[in-house]
Amino acid sequence: MKALIIIFLTVVIFGGAALVGYKVFLQPQIALKKEQALPPPPPPPDPTLPEFNKCVAIRKGGKVIEARDAFYGFIERYPESTKIEDAKNLLGEINTDILLSTIAAPEKETYTVQKGDVISRVANRMKTTPELIIRANNLPRSMLYINQKISATQVDFSLVISRKRDKVTVLNKGKFFKQYAVLEWPPLYAKTARKEGPGGKVLAMEKKMGKVTDKISWLNGQRVTFNDKGYLSSTHWIQINIKECTLHSVAEEGGQKPTGGGIRLTPDALDELDAMLSKGDAVTLEQ
Repeated sequence: MKALIIIFLTVVIFGGAALVGYKVFLQPQIALKKEQALPPPPPPPDPTLPEFNKCVAIRKGGKVIEARDAFYGFIERYPESTKIEDAKNLLGEINTDILLSTIAAPEKETYTVQKGDVISRVANRMKTTPELIIRANNLPRSMLYINQKISATQVDFSLVISRKRDKVTVLNKGKFFKQYAVLEWPPLYAKTARKEGPGGKVLAMEKKMGKVTDKISWLNGQRVTFNDKGYLSSTHWIQINIKECTLHSVAEEGGQKPTGGGIRLTPDALDELDAMLSKGDAVTLEQ
């Protein structure tokens, strides 16, 4: 009888302890694991989405200038929006559509070609580039004729090359104009080449300032200029006086490669940059 009592008490004591241990230790851990296994809750709806959709609707309605103004307003008011990159990409497309075409815009000036004018002289007078005049006026060549109406925009472009964002951003008079995705970095700026400090901490890349030093166009392995036949079909390099920062779209041209490999963008990006940029335009390379 005593043995049965002892066994009963043992079961009660140790069983109770086990139950307490389960409730105190195991049950919370099981609940935590179940909670961790659940998918993350959906993010709250972005309150800026209706405003973004309004901008998109304006563009789809064919109101190009109004759409440009709407997108500029959006990125200024909502820099933290989940749609900020989409807004910048659409704004960039609108900006180049206006700049590199005959679309009328308030900032465009019209010049009437005079006797003795050549395209480079007209470009200097209008504070733009010959390449931009060719693209903006759909000219098949660089030849001009007397009384021809030329439309162009005065520009003041600069570049910001961001390693962190993998973007080359064009600014016009210090204001966002368009951004291009970097497809490939040279070894010097590749992620795996970034220096590490104590404890493996990645050191911030030093900001570097430079400028565009040359624009090189290639056609069938030969260098060409905007005056040459076939220029509109050529590929381009934008040379920058920061180490290994030549912008290009192909690995090799004319038997030559950009020093250090350069920074690779799409061919369309280089077509636009060649038209927009001038020698001396400021360039910033940043983390």
